[in-house]
Amino acid sequence: MSDPSNSGTAPLLSVVVATFNRPEGLTRLLQQLADQTLRVQAFEVVGVDDGSRESVQPRLARLEVPYPLRIVRQENQGAAVARHRGALEARGRLLLFVDDDMQIGRTFLKAHARLHQVGSRRVVLGRIKPASHYGQMPLFERWHARMVDELGKELATGRTPRGTDLYTGNVSMRRSDYLAVGGFDASLGHSEDAELGLRLEASGASFVFSEDAFAVHESDRVSLEAFLRRALRYGQFAHRIARKHPHALHADPWRFVFELNPVSRPIVVLSALAPGAMGSVARAAYGASRALDAQGFEAPALAGTTLVFGIQYFRGVGLEAGRPTQALRELAGYGRTRWARALRERLAPWRRFEASVREDHQVGESYRKKYAPSRGGPSSLARSLVERAGLQITTAFRLMTLSREAGLPLAAKVISRLVRHLFAADLHWEASLEPGILVVHGMGLTISHAARVGAGCILSHNVTLGMGIDPISRAIGAPCLERNVQVGPGATLLGPITVGEGTKIAPGVVLTWSVPPHSVVEAARPLVRPKRAVAPVSDEAVVAQEESG
Repeated sequence: MSDPSNSGTAPLLSVVVATFNRPEGLTRLLQQLADQTLRVQAFEVVGVDDGSRESVQPRLARLEVPYPLRIVRQENQGAAVARHRGALEARGRLLLFVDDDMQIGRTFLKAHARLHQVGSRRVVLGRIKPASHYGQMPLFERWHARMVDELGKELATGRTPRGTDLYTGNVSMRRSDYLAVGGFDASLGHSEDAELGLRLEASGASFVFSEDAFAVHESDRVSLEAFLRRALRYGQFAHRIARKHPHALHADPWRFVFELNPVSRPIVVLSALAPGAMGSVARAAYGASRALDAQGFEAPALAGTTLVFGIQYFRGVGLEAGRPTQALRELAGYGRTRWARALRERLAPWRRFEASVREDHQVGESYRKKYAPSRGGPSSLARSLVERAGLQITTAFRLMTLSREAGLPLAAKVISRLVRHLFAADLHWEASLEPGILVVHGMGLTISHAARVGAGCILSHNVTLGMGIDPISRAIGAPCLERNVQVGPGATLLGPITVGEGTKIAPGVVLTWSVPPHSVVEAARPLVRPKRAVAPVSDEAVVAQEESG
């Protein structure tokens, strides 16, 4: 075993492994850590023996590894306390928690490390894959492996991980972030990983998923009773975590009731209301599932095991709630909150639409007051919508955005075509126009799908913000106008250019390059000269021309 005191400088990464009664698995993992592509000077390993029946230190004393390795032993206090002890013992800038029943490849550490750029506050969830002996696992453990694998596939296809997705089998983060939120909650005997994830999420850490930083879970669980107890404890501690984080609706265990199919829903609710009676139902359901599995019907057997887990989970939720009436109150309270949130989400696009139109109107009023104060007092929004073509055009664009957010892209396209016919203006429905812009007249206005216009900008008639190619980089794109840019009539802006804040572009300018903030862009002055004198044509010349014809 290597002495960490030989290393004078702190490593980049500390691998923390909490272990309990798995000496073979721990030894295998430590040997795989000795064969990493990340240089050995960049990491250390801290193992915490959580009161195993047989101390792992004598076995590991004979293990030769090239990296600093330290093993500490404590009385059995649970995984949360063991992992936290390892984090306190660690010296690295990054912490990587990995379970003692995982197998890793040679690029495992490097895949984690490269996602932690300096200054980033990332929590990296590495993929967990099922073991090669998946087919020989008991049904309940195959179900668990399938659930973990499905989560990995879901995150790999684009869903952004959240705090409740955090699992300690394969995760890395900055040590300073871990310590800043207080580390694992030692009072939790279960689900301490998801609870830590909620605090990291609330602190501003970002969660990312890595397919490359994968580990293979070599599960050795064979006890049905342990599976049923684990499922029950998941429900109990999910309830406690929800009480600790009442504003994290995505951590509330009652959310699953609304996500289940109509057949399973009443069964799990009954499990929460009568947890004592439903234990036998869970066992009977598992027996039926195992019988299906024995006949080769794995898919329905796994579905049945999902129901078994759900019954046990909500038995735990009900036990924590205490009384059936309290469980019903909690379920109804979550339902009301969920309904109110859904209503707010549905109304949010309408509110953004209204706010955007009002901001456009206010900008128009401020410019009217500045440049035409003699035209009387303020104009109401309704009056401006009737009188001002520019506001009508921007409002039509806001309707396109509303349609897109409501999942009605065809409506957005129809509105775009109506604007073309009514105003001879071509505004693409995918363009980005921040609230608070002013369109003056607007006839002939053309805006590409990739164009971006900041708040406070003024666009006159016959302005074009079109696609083009950068003459140097050959990049393809459309203009980006920062805040408070004024574009005069007939100006044409093409390509992936940026016009800096507060810039004024004169009428008729053709612009294909970026402009720094607070600039003035003018076209070349037209040549003005007197008309050339034309000699008068005599009558004799006219007669001669006619005769010759």
